[in-house]
Amino acid sequence: MCLWYCYYIMDKLNYIGLILVGLATACHSPADQKKDPFSTEYAITAKEEKKIDSAKLIIAGKQAGNIYLGQDMTSVFKLLGKPDDGDAAMGKAIGIWHKKQPIIIFSTYRDSNMVIKDVKQISISSNSLSTADGIHTGVSLAFLKMVYPELKKVASYSNLQTKALLVVYDAVAKGIAFDIQKDTCTTITVHPVNQSVNDVYLTMYPAWKKN
Repeated sequence: MCLWYCYYIMDKLNYIGLILVGLATACHSPADQKKDPFSTEYAITAKEEKKIDSAKLIIAGKQAGNIYLGQDMTSVFKLLGKPDDGDAAMGKAIGIWHKKQPIIIFSTYRDSNMVIKDVKQISISSNSLSTADGIHTGVSLAFLKMVYPELKKVASYSNLQTKALLVVYDAVAKGIAFDIQKDTCTTITVHPVNQSVNDVYLTMYPAWKKN
């Protein structure tokens, strides 16, 4: 009798245990399960949350925010207004905007008709713009080399007053270059792929001398 009663109690406890497990599982909705940091669903969600607004996105060889290579300069002026500074000669021009979002745009005539000027190169120094890989001004040279292992030093400049050094690294095949000072990125330049970054620094930065 005692043995039978013990088996009866154990069966009851197992049944109750199964009910509790079922209730605990039911309390976790599919939405909660997706929040599991080790699940594939969570990884996908986290990646989507890191998407950058196109107006703040840098794409190598294509664009920096709302400005893109090949864009008619007329539309650029509508977006940014009149440049705060710049220079123009022999069909080439550099426009420099200091307000809101510091940006420098190098442009030339689109073709031999010499009617439309379009964007050939975009340089930005604001850290509000970023690549999908998290590259923006202020990151280290070491991080840049990790993301762009093909980076090559293409030029260096010395400041005429402070003697500070500025080094330009270019990922030519990707269409993106970086100004580096004290191992830190100060400017990002988007240019056409497979074309070395344009040598316009002397005009853009009169206080710098090429080494």
